[in-house]
Amino acid sequence: MQHTLAPRFDRRIRPLLLLILWLLLLVPATVLTLAQLPLFPWLPLDGVIAELVYAITFTGTAPWGAISTAAVIVLAFIRLSHPQAIKLLLALALSLGSSLWLNESLKTHFNEPRPNVLFLAKHKLLDTDDFYRLHKAERRELMTALFANDASALPPMSPHVAKHWQQEVGLSFPSGHTLFATILALTASWFFIASGHWGTCVLLAVWALAMGGSRMLLGMHHSQDVMAATALALPLCLLGILVASWLGPRLFRTRQPQSD
Repeated sequence: MQHTLAPRFDRRIRPLLLLILWLLLLVPATVLTLAQLPLFPWLPLDGVIAELVYAITFTGTAPWGAISTAAVIVLAFIRLSHPQAIKLLLALALSLGSSLWLNESLKTHFNEPRPNVLFLAKHKLLDTDDFYRLHKAERRELMTALFANDASALPPMSPHVAKHWQQEVGLSFPSGHTLFATILALTASWFFIASGHWGTCVLLAVWALAMGGSRMLLGMHHSQDVMAATALALPLCLLGILVASWLGPRLFRTRQPQSD
């Protein structure tokens, strides 16, 4: 199998390119946060656009997020050299694994309700404090009962979005979907930049940006949740890359001439 060789460019600019990509992902949610412009409930949740927005969220929802990750890893083994693909795999394992712990820790610490829960509380359909005192399974049961018994009081929404509201009953800050997608996009881009696959980097960045937008439009997250997740993604990404770059060559008895 033919792999793309790294182009001849100064590798010292690769961190700068990654930083620029991260800033581009960070800007939209930051602007919305500073301007205090919520995206929910701007979008009707029962139309074709809502279904498309849900489809984006779906690619980052368990277990499909694992499939998205696997697709990127497979692409890496096709387009990168074997040692570089192994490093990408290691970097993703480290950064995404760390993000799971950090995401849950921050959610528990800040205890921020989701926008859709606040919306339901505003319309007297539930009590926010009572809702989050329940275990997750009990929250899902409550939401399912709400959709079964008070559907007329809820905003119109497609079956997929309605099911998502009933399943996604966790806390809001930060956005786990955005953290996942941004880490995946940044980490993969670090390696694809070196091999000249700019189109792949652009597609991953657009997907990560769309993931954050979908979370806000569906009422799952505030803009500050998406902003914080995007901000946290960079240090976690760099941690994975640094450790993988140190560990990667030690997995091979013969050092590769293009290791980084």
